[in-house]
Amino acid sequence: MTRALDTFLGRFLLVALLTSFLTVRGTSRPEDVNVRFLKFEEVEETLQLFAGSGLPGSEIADPEAWERWIRSQDQQVRARIDRGVEDSISNLILYGISYTNLPRLESTEKALTESGGLTAEARARVKAPIAALEAVSRSERVQFVRQFLTRKGIASHRIETFLTENLERFANEQRGYEEKLDEAGKAADQMEVLLTRGTLYQSRGLSVDTSLLPNYALENTLQSLVAKGVVAAQIKRIAVIGPGLDFTDKRDGYDFYPLQTIQPFAVMEAVLRLKLGNPEDMNVATLDLNPAVNAHISTLARNGRAGRAYIVQLPRDTNADWSPSAVAYWQHFGEILGRRVKPLPVPSTLGGVMLRAVAIAPKYASRLAPLDLDIVAQTADLTKGEGFDLVVATNVLVYYERFQQGLAMANIVRLMNPSGIFLCNTVLPAQHDPQLSYLGRRTVTYSDARSYGDDMVVYQKR
Repeated sequence: MTRALDTFLGRFLLVALLTSFLTVRGTSRPEDVNVRFLKFEEVEETLQLFAGSGLPGSEIADPEAWERWIRSQDQQVRARIDRGVEDSISNLILYGISYTNLPRLESTEKALTESGGLTAEARARVKAPIAALEAVSRSERVQFVRQFLTRKGIASHRIETFLTENLERFANEQRGYEEKLDEAGKAADQMEVLLTRGTLYQSRGLSVDTSLLPNYALENTLQSLVAKGVVAAQIKRIAVIGPGLDFTDKRDGYDFYPLQTIQPFAVMEAVLRLKLGNPEDMNVATLDLNPAVNAHISTLARNGRAGRAYIVQLPRDTNADWSPSAVAYWQHFGEILGRRVKPLPVPSTLGGVMLRAVAIAPKYASRLAPLDLDIVAQTADLTKGEGFDLVVATNVLVYYERFQQGLAMANIVRLMNPSGIFLCNTVLPAQHDPQLSYLGRRTVTYSDARSYGDDMVVYQKR
C-alpha cells in the first residue's frame, strides 16, 4: 500500500485476502477458512445478557430479524471507515511537517476559537496541504489525501472548504469527547471514568492511526501474567484486531517517514522475548475491515516472502515525559525481530525528536496474514486446533457501544483456543460470554508523572 496508494480506493475481494493465509505455514488453506456473519444461535446468550438494555439489536428475538440486522450493522460500521480517513486527514493538517514549514499545533483545542470556529493558525495550516496537492508531491500522505478527495468527488475549487469544514468538525468532536470525560470525572468514581472511556468513540469514524507505547503496555502485562504463572503454554497463533497504520498524530506519529504498522511485530516480539513461543511456530493474523490496512499488511508479507525486510521508523519526543521503562522499551524495540538500520533524517522543525529504525527480518514479516473481518458482525470458521492462543485489541473496541462489545467478546471467544489470552485496553462489559474469564486490570503508565498510560484488561478462555 505504501507504494500503491490507489489500492486504498478499491475494495479487496475477500478471497484475495484469504489467499494470503496460504503463505503462512501452519494456517488454514483458503478453502478451509470461511468468513461469514454471526448466526443467531451463536449470539443468543449475548442477546439474553443484554436483554432490557435498550441498545440497538439487543431486543432481536428471531433468526431472520437477526440476519437482517447483523448485515446492516456491518454496513454501518464499514461506512465509518471514510470518516476515519477524514479524521486522519485533519490530524495531518494539524501536525504534518512533510508539506509545510508552519509549526505544528499543540492539540486540536488550539485549532478552535471559544465559539468553535477555526483559529487563524489552523486556517493557515488548512491552506498548506492545498499547495502540496496542486504540486507534484512525493509525500505519501499527500498522495493519499489527493486520491481520497478524487474518490469522494471533491472538485479542486471546493477542497479548501471541505478541509476547513472537516477540521472544524473534527476539532469540535474532540472538544466534546474531553467535555464528556470531564463530566464523568466529576462523579469522583474512577470506574465511571473508565466506562465512559470504554465507549467514548462509539459513533466516531474508524481511525487507522497507531503508535508504539500501547505495545509497551501489552508486553508489560504479558510479563506480569508470566510471573503469575497464568501463561505457560506455547503461543503459536496470534490475532491482532485493528493493527492500524502510523499516519500522524500529536503525540507519537509523524509524517516524514512511510506509512507503517507496528503492533503485529510488537506482539510477536513480546512473545519471543518472554519465551512464550518459538519463531518457527508463530503466525500472526491481523483482523481488520479497512482496505488500506489489509493492503499494507498483504504487501509487507508478500515482500517478506520475497526476502525483503520491513523497515520501521521509531520516533521519540525527548520533550515528552516518558518513564525510563518506556524509553528502554523504545530503545530495544525490534532487536529480536531484526537489526538496527540508519533512520531517516529528522526534519529540523522537529526539535527534540530522536529516531531509531529497525529492519524487521523477512522471516518475521512473512508470517503476517491479513483477514478482512468485522469483529462485531463477522466470524471465521477455523479448523480444530487453529484457534488463537493470544488475541490483542488496543484502541479498537472503544469505537463500539456495550452490546457491540459484548458481541465482539463472544466472537473472540469463538476464535480462541482453550486457555487462550485476550488483552485489551478498553474496560469491557461485565455481561459477557461465560467462557471468557476476567483475570483483572493492570494500569501501565508511560510517564514519570503518571500523566498518561493504559489500563489493560485481561481475559482467559476457560
